[in-house]
Amino acid sequence: MMLLAAPGSLLAQGVPQGPEFRVNTYTTTGQVGAAVASRTLGNFVVVWRSQNQAGDDVGIFGQRYESFGGAPLGGEFHVNTYTTNQQRNPSVACDVLGDFFVVWHSLDQDGSGAGIFAQRYLGNGAPLGSEFQVNSYTGGDQAFPAVAADSNSAFVVVWASATQDGSLEGIFAQRYASAAHPLGGEFRVNTYTPGAQSYPAVASDSAGTFIVVWSSDQQDGSGLGIFAQRYSFTGTPLGGEFRVNSYTTSQQRFPSVTFSGSQFVVAWQSFGQDGDSEGVFAQRFYYTGKPMGGEFRVNSYTTSSQSNPKVASDLNGNLVVVWQSYTQDDPTDSGVFGQRFKSYTGAALGGEFQINTYTTGAQFFPAVASGDGDFLVVWTSYMQDGSSFGVFGQRYNMIYPVELTSFEVE
Repeated sequence: MMLLAAPGSLLAQGVPQGPEFRVNTYTTTGQVGAAVASRTLGNFVVVWRSQNQAGDDVGIFGQRYESFGGAPLGGEFHVNTYTTNQQRNPSVACDVLGDFFVVWHSLDQDGSGAGIFAQRYLGNGAPLGSEFQVNSYTGGDQAFPAVAADSNSAFVVVWASATQDGSLEGIFAQRYASAAHPLGGEFRVNTYTPGAQSYPAVASDSAGTFIVVWSSDQQDGSGLGIFAQRYSFTGTPLGGEFRVNSYTTSQQRFPSVTFSGSQFVVAWQSFGQDGDSEGVFAQRFYYTGKPMGGEFRVNSYTTSSQSNPKVASDLNGNLVVVWQSYTQDDPTDSGVFGQRFKSYTGAALGGEFQINTYTTGAQFFPAVASGDGDFLVVWTSYMQDGSSFGVFGQRYNMIYPVELTSFEVE
């Protein structure tokens, strides 16, 4: 008789909960660019942009889902009230009560190029007040917003603003109390202003501390690099801005950030670092902003391009990173893949895994959110819903650490 040890939670690391499903109900023309958020112990909400729906050239739509069963809660809903021209690039955050906050950029609504607009909702999907303008400065374009919420239902919105800091583009932010009252005025996040600072992301912890990350041109000495700035719950900077990436050759861009227990994690795509085109890399940090070890490669498959990463964490601090990978599931197109990591140690939980089941054409632009431990991945899929682009999703169960279980064999 031998005593063997094997992973006792192989299936519990995170397995699909049912088949992948279509998020958008309206399937005419294209539905793309989905974002997803979850309350701490409850439901998910997905938002995306849709073309020519409900009299809107390009507008923002959403769908709520029940957490445990994954059933839709009501029908899809139209987020933006102003429908002239185009509304694009939505982002969404949920507070602990399940109320949520959607932001997007809208062309010509603020009188000058793109501007940032927002709409608050109760957890039951009812709008709280009307949509409102976030940016105070309206010269040029304010675009590519992101939003995060804390446990006090306060929100922070970040975006890229052209020429406002005297450069091509800078990163700006606005804080809100739970009732959507502005907390102070909008403020510049980046200290370094030459060139362009773009594609911001933001995360907030339960105490209201938040961190903003972005891509900065030429600041690390070689193309784009990833930089960050930490803030207290009062909006006071905690130290100065700092570089996230250690590898500085060529381009590091499109960052994503999440708080994971008493640490935070930033993921991004890096050109040439994994030996072939784009790869996905990440860096863990202590709460103080000190790096935890070195940056590490997330993707195992390195042929061609792995890009557009998003990162989320569950209640236990375990991580999941998702991205799109070119040629991995289709020799001529992209698919969506993920990798889980253990809290605190950062050790990989199993291998990378394919998320999309439908592999014809392109599946790309993934996003991910985790609430009570279940996580939901959404992405854009080409021709799967019968008409151009559609939004699809896949639920997974809680991310558990792998523990060894002993058993006997004869």
